[in-house]
Amino acid sequence: MNAAIGYVLIALAILNLAGLLFLFRRFGAAPKAPKQQVSVPVTEVTQPSPAASSEPAIPSEALASMLRRLENRLGDIEDQVRRGPTVTMPNEPGGNTDRALALAQRLARQGASAKDIAETCGISLAEAELLHRLHAARG
Repeated sequence: MNAAIGYVLIALAILNLAGLLFLFRRFGAAPKAPKQQVSVPVTEVTQPSPAASSEPAIPSEALASMLRRLENRLGDIEDQVRRGPTVTMPNEPGGNTDRALALAQRLARQGASAKDIAETCGISLAEAELLHRLHAARG
């Protein structure tokens, strides 16, 4: 389950990186020509082009900084996924934690039935029976 979340995070980071790269190329690649002063007669009214007013100007340094941060974060996420899941869930197959087993041992020593141990600790009935046989009070 955690590996799947890691892969989703990697995919989202790659999409963000691709989007920022697109923005960087669109706004940062074309050098802006210096504006020439054009005299416009007073009677003429000019309308700003819709494309110019709807596009925000993003400095290329800011985009480069964002790309570096995303690249670092992506590397961190890849390292986490390579290391494997750090948390296991008791309901996952093979996901019995040390706490659940320690609790099961304690319950078995106190005389709880295998069924109660399995329900309380989230382990299979076969595991609970084994722990009950190993740790139940001899008597």
